[in-house]
Amino acid sequence: MKCPVCNHENGDAHFCERCGSNLTQTTSSPAAVPNPESAAPEPEYTRWSSTQTTSSQAPVPSSTPAVSTQKQQTTESTGSNDHASAGDNSSNQWNNIAQNEKVQQAKEVSKQYLSYFLSVLARPYQTMKTVGDQHSLNGWLTMALIAVLSSTYFLITFSRIGMDGLFIGGFIRPLLFTAIILIVSIALMYAILKIEKISFRPKTLVAQFGTLLVPAVVSLVLANLFIIISYSIAISLLAVSYIIVFVALNSVLLQYPLNRTKAAIDSMYSVLIANVVVFFILYRLLGEVIMGLIGLMMSPFGRL
Repeated sequence: MKCPVCNHENGDAHFCERCGSNLTQTTSSPAAVPNPESAAPEPEYTRWSSTQTTSSQAPVPSSTPAVSTQKQQTTESTGSNDHASAGDNSSNQWNNIAQNEKVQQAKEVSKQYLSYFLSVLARPYQTMKTVGDQHSLNGWLTMALIAVLSSTYFLITFSRIGMDGLFIGGFIRPLLFTAIILIVSIALMYAILKIEKISFRPKTLVAQFGTLLVPAVVSLVLANLFIIISYSIAISLLAVSYIIVFVALNSVLLQYPLNRTKAAIDSMYSVLIANVVVFFILYRLLGEVIMGLIGLMMSPFGRL
C-alpha cells in the first residue's frame, strides 16, 4: 500500500514503514486527504479580473446628490422663513396678550377703586380708621383726581370767556399747584408725627389722608358741572373742596395720640403751623393762577 504522505510502498502494513502514518485511517477516510490542486493559491489573473468585475459593477455616481442638496437648501431656507414669520406672529400675540393683561388690570383697579370710593363716601372718618398700607394706591388716585378736576375747573371757566391757548395757564399750572399743595400736606403730617415721636407707617398715612379727601372729589365734580348753570355755586363748591383738604389734614393728625412726650413745641402749635403753611401755599399758588389768567385776558399778546 502506498503511503499518501511520503509515497512509500508498504505492502499490506497498517502503518507506513518510513513515516509511520496510519494507512488504514487514511484509506477509510479519503476525504481527509488534502487535495493539492484545491490548496493551490488563486492565480493573479483571476484575482485581478474579479476585482475589475466588482469595480465595474459598482454604481456610477450621478448628479442626483447635487439636486437633492439644492432641494435641501431650498427647504431649509423656506423653513427658516417660516420660522421667522412664526416668531413674528408669536411676538405679536405676546404683545397683544400683554396689552390685554394691562387693560384687564386697569379695569380691575378701576372697579376696586369705585367700590372703595362709594364705601368711603358714606362714612369717610370711620373708614379712615380702618384703612392700611393696601389702600395707599387708592389714596394717591384720589389726590390725582383732585388735581385733575381742579385744573379742569379753571380751564372750563376761562375757556367760556372766549380766551384761546389756555392749556398751559389754565390746566397745567393749576394741576401742578394742586399737586404741590397735597404733597406738602403729607410732608407736614409726616414731620409733625416724627417730632411727636409717634410710630406710624407712611403708606397708612397716605391712605388715611386720601380716604378723607373722597368728598373733595365729589365737590369738584359738581363744581365742574355747575359752571354751565351758575358761577357762584361752582366757585362755592371749589372752595368747599379746598376746605376739605384742611379738614382731612387736621383729622389725620388728631387721631394720633399727640403731645405724649415733652417736645420742643406743643402739639396745638405744630398743627396750627401746618395749617398756616398749607393755607399760605394755597393762597399764593391759586392767586398766581388767577392773576396769570386775568393777565392773559387783559393782554392779547400774552396768551399761550
